Amino acid sequence: MIIQKSDSFIEIGKTLQACLDSENYKEWAKIFSNSKNNAHLDGFINFLSLENSNSILESLGFGDIKEWFYKIDDWSEKIYDPLNNSNPESLILHQLWQHLLNNLIESIRNTKLLGEIPLKGGIICYLDGMSKCAIFKYEIISSYPKFQFIDLIENPLAVFDFWSILDKSDLKQKNVIKEIISSGHKLVYQRGVLIHVDRRKDIGVFGPTIDTILITEILSQQVFENNDNSVTSALEIGCGNGLITVSMAKNCKNLTSIKSIDVDFNSVCCCERNLRANISSYKYGQLNKHIVYGKFNKEIFNTKFDLVVCNPPYIPSIDNSFQNFHNKRDYFQAVVGLDLIDEILLSLSDLLSSNGKLLLLVSSVSLDYTLNKIPEGYQYDFPIKDGFEVIFDVEAVFNNKPLLNYLLLNNGVEERENVYYHKLFPIWISKN
Repeated sequence: MIIQKSDSFIEIGKTLQACLDSENYKEWAKIFSNSKNNAHLDGFINFLSLENSNSILESLGFGDIKEWFYKIDDWSEKIYDPLNNSNPESLILHQLWQHLLNNLIESIRNTKLLGEIPLKGGIICYLDGMSKCAIFKYEIISSYPKFQFIDLIENPLAVFDFWSILDKSDLKQKNVIKEIISSGHKLVYQRGVLIHVDRRKDIGVFGPTIDTILITEILSQQVFENNDNSVTSALEIGCGNGLITVSMAKNCKNLTSIKSIDVDFNSVCCCERNLRANISSYKYGQLNKHIVYGKFNKEIFNTKFDLVVCNPPYIPSIDNSFQNFHNKRDYFQAVVGLDLIDEILLSLSDLLSSNGKLLLLVSSVSLDYTLNKIPEGYQYDFPIKDGFEVIFDVEAVFNNKPLLNYLLLNNGVEERENVYYHKLFPIWISKN
């Protein structure tokens, strides 16, 4: 679980405890009843951070949060029963579920209008500071989506970390999960944003990956939830599917201008489609927005930004590594080297406003290199001090044994039981 103790996290935590102490949940309901304006809030972090959260769940008849999700439909019906005198603990959990459900319904309906998603399929949803990934099956009936909980992945190490639960699932769950994996549609929900990638036409579009999920979680907790009104302009370098761009456009309260750029044309189209599906038509019309197809160059935008975000290629190349790759596309997109990191760090004075910040994500395989490249006059900070360990699953590297051995020998990648791991390091960079 990632907890940055944002302003909102602290206030919501106080409200939650006060509700439990007073046995009155009305103040809690005020926070989460407005689903549209507070879509980015994740109250599951607050609830599951309580020392007695398990005791509360047990008192309601559930062994853990996963069992509660399994029984959510029948349990919710009882909450609405006028003959049932629900206690505050039940109402607090019910409000969390309604907040999530309302946002999922709204997101699916908007995405259906623009993204041509199928009438039924699967959606994966990140909760509790990335510590949980809920898998839902949805079906749109008369334009109204219905949801069925399928399973919960604890501490997922990759966006499609379904393999970790397949062995433990019953036959029905396995069939649904296999349908989601084999579907041509990838639907990922996090912090009020639903990203749709259509594999039939979004060829070559990256993600959402665990990298971008991590970046969005950091932005949510350290920017969106901290009532930071200083961000009026933002830039994402390498927008891919658009999760980060859309999150900034939707949740930076005073944002008036947002720019994005990507070297892949399909990514630019996918990002634009997801942007239109996730923000209101009014806000979409008011935003000064440009999604650019091309290679990053500091002179393209000719302006400075309050917030710049980039998840660059972060795997270093070695001599003659290109010749060992069987798939040139994989090479260019995933392990092209550290050139973009160099270009961005050399462009800081042209990119950042006086109080601007860059959020850059690198790996343990390139952390030292990146820190040594930060120019004088700039400082850096790690929101996650020890990094965030995930599965290292870049197939292009596995096709290149010399490079894989190099990464293993230099302590950037670790192998355990035939699975490779590395650590992700988000870095905040700003002027001294």
